[in-house]
Amino acid sequence: MSKKLISIFTPVFNEEDNIPHVYETVKRVMTALNDRYEYEHVFSDNASTDRSVELLRELSQQDSRVKLIALSRNFGVTKSTLNGLYRCQGDAVVQLDADLQDPPEMIIDFIEKWEQGYKVVYGIRKDRDEGWVMKNIRRLFYRMAESLSNETLIPDVGEFRLMDKRIIQELRKIKDYNPYLRGVIANLGFPQAGIPYHRNRRERGKTSTNLYRLFDYGMNGIISHSTILLRLSTMTGIFLALIAFALIILYALLKIILQSSPAGLTTITILILFFSGIQMIFLGIIGEYIAKIYSQTIDRPMVIERELIGFKEQDL
Repeated sequence: MSKKLISIFTPVFNEEDNIPHVYETVKRVMTALNDRYEYEHVFSDNASTDRSVELLRELSQQDSRVKLIALSRNFGVTKSTLNGLYRCQGDAVVQLDADLQDPPEMIIDFIEKWEQGYKVVYGIRKDRDEGWVMKNIRRLFYRMAESLSNETLIPDVGEFRLMDKRIIQELRKIKDYNPYLRGVIANLGFPQAGIPYHRNRRERGKTSTNLYRLFDYGMNGIISHSTILLRLSTMTGIFLALIAFALIILYALLKIILQSSPAGLTTITILILFFSGIQMIFLGIIGEYIAKIYSQTIDRPMVIERELIGFKEQDL
């Protein structure tokens, strides 16, 4: 009986300090499973400006299990990830970041769960080496996204997961080139299981993630799985209109009774600024949904692959 193939998928952007370590660690973990599984290690480089591509090219020459997708420019982590998952040939695919914050040793636990019949096995971040402020911002987002979503969103789950090849096949059917993958995968159905773990601090290199990218990713997650913000905009608009109507009646009565207009230039100015701010917020929310629709209709390629290294002709 032929061995099953496990694909290890690692997205890369300026990770020259981490590439040798993630390669060697994965090799050590998968060597321990060599009697039952073969593996490939697929890297997707999102137009790095350091020596990442050069290092990966050298590794591919030394080890045929290493494969590289080099993109023509930076298409963003989600598109790069989705395209890379499509290139994986394994019976199961494990996504593992290059920074080794997620322990590669858990791949063994993932595979055990997969062999028990689970189609998705994900790591649940029960704790992480991170500052108090950022840790609580993430926790707040997970809870807020879950409460706003019309679908299932699993708190404290990132990209560290195993997916059966059936899941990859189902992802191909979804015509969304910038999906919130955590939510999409959680709502595909099929048996899924989570394994709690402690997420380590990055030891080498510098993360490319910043607050803007976290906000962008978070908004995409909420908008992709919920229309409640649009409903909230409508409800808030109706509520504020009723308050404004009540104030009009109140001021009219005061004018009739007191024969003078109540003083309140400051109050009026504050109210104008308040309502203007509310309008801008909800216009922004509507704009986010319109931008999502626009990005889906212009029919651009998801990514452009500049170079494929280590792939066989039958894999393309």
